[in-house]
Amino acid sequence: MKSTNTDSISTKVAKILLDSGAVFFRPKQPFKFDSGILSPVYVDNRRLISLPQERRIITRQLVDLIKKRTGIPDVVAGVATAGITHAAWIANELNIPMVYVRPKPKDHGRENQVEGIIKRGQKAVVIEDMVSTGGSSVSAIQALRKLGAEVNYEVAIYTHQMQESTKNFKENKIKFFSLTDLMTVAEIAQKRNYFQEEQLALIVNWAHDPKNWGRKMGFE
Repeated sequence: MKSTNTDSISTKVAKILLDSGAVFFRPKQPFKFDSGILSPVYVDNRRLISLPQERRIITRQLVDLIKKRTGIPDVVAGVATAGITHAAWIANELNIPMVYVRPKPKDHGRENQVEGIIKRGQKAVVIEDMVSTGGSSVSAIQALRKLGAEVNYEVAIYTHQMQESTKNFKENKIKFFSLTDLMTVAEIAQKRNYFQEEQLALIVNWAHDPKNWGRKMGFE
């Protein structure tokens, strides 16, 4: 699967994620997600918020991607929690409003799911730090559309390139763009000897069937 952005940008961002320790590879001792899925890769882009130089580069690239692919929206919407900070920096750079979207409505107060000011008819671009299945993205998109926002695009720093996310975006009529992806990061990591060459295909193939990968690899 090809990167959703130009190779030079995708490679540059991938190197930032690796250098900052945001991506971990453990093909022989996989990580376990909350869902129970076993994975040879774990991405923690929250580390970027503590790195001023790196986050400035990422923010600049996200802004450029939005200008190029989606056009400047009326508002940017960060997906809670990790997408909030990046949405704030993007909104500041573009000098436009920002909102953020909770996984579900609050159970008290005004019971908002979308925080901030969103007006019917406004064009919104959804911001995520990373995308796996796209489930949290779909929840955010539906919440925004319920309030009357026009949501046609989502932008992220990184994607696992899962088939489920492609399906979710297609079903919800969303065009998705990311700065970098699993294939790009894994190829650079292999060249840096993070893992053996024969394990590259194993890691990339995980995204095609993550739910059954652990069983197929003999971990379950």
